[in-house]
Amino acid sequence: MNLSQVYTQLATLFLTMLLGYVLGKINVITKKATEDFSGFVINVALPAITISGMMIPLTTEKLHQTLWMLVLSIPAYGLAFIIGSILARFLTKDSSKRNVYIFALLFSNSSYMGLPVFQSIYGKESIFYIMVYGIPFNLLFFTLGIKLMSNNKEKSKFDWRVFINPGIISTLGSLILFLINIQLPQFIVGTLDLVGNTCVPLSMLVIGAMLSELPIKQMLTNKEVYILTIVRLIVLPILTLILLKYILKIEDKWLLAVPTIVSGMPVGTSLGMLAKQYKNNERLSSQAILISTLFSCLTIPLLFYLL
Repeated sequence: MNLSQVYTQLATLFLTMLLGYVLGKINVITKKATEDFSGFVINVALPAITISGMMIPLTTEKLHQTLWMLVLSIPAYGLAFIIGSILARFLTKDSSKRNVYIFALLFSNSSYMGLPVFQSIYGKESIFYIMVYGIPFNLLFFTLGIKLMSNNKEKSKFDWRVFINPGIISTLGSLILFLINIQLPQFIVGTLDLVGNTCVPLSMLVIGAMLSELPIKQMLTNKEVYILTIVRLIVLPILTLILLKYILKIEDKWLLAVPTIVSGMPVGTSLGMLAKQYKNNERLSSQAILISTLFSCLTIPLLFYLL
């Protein structure tokens, strides 16, 4: 295991966020630009990388792993939602803030940080498993995630139109293409790769620019966020590992590593994207992303050692 590559990747992401902070301070990245970039990442770049990541030949082994990964995502994400709901009630009485905390525990930075970190440790093969585990992630993100962050006053009403968006369409479409073993032409896959690769730099730059709107002192003095960070980076992945290995008796390397490490990633930058798009607790969302990303530089290598 080459942990120096992990530290290098984490440092690169953090410095990109810092660059966004500087560009935001000098108004090169404006408030309008952060809103536009957020919409692009959520509606274009993320769906593109979802489709391109699933463009691999279907084999019996891959199909077996895919089905198991999808099944195990149910208790893993269920555990995260339960812990997030309990923690949110403990931290605040504000329903809007509670939604942010639940979102932060449910959705980690599995794509922007998870993909490069996994690849540096386990090689290119790991990308497929991350993308498969990301299928239920995307389904939840573009339904429950948007519901949490939109603060829709009519939350009790079910709106089927929430399922008609680029994220859901790309997720289900990529899974269907994989299962029926259809490979898109290389020029299409290449285009999707190129567009999808903008996810990482754009998201980190936008988060940095959003943070530039806050006084430095305010970014680092929220005690609730530090509690959230401990649960996000330490408590949740340990409980996930216990659930999978000792309760469900899972032994396969990928089926243990992917859910555990993903659950121990910092708060997803998608929280900042949606907070900006729906103008909901942008400051709190940015604080959660910044502090959890900073401390993940210490905890992520420890999780790999634990596994």
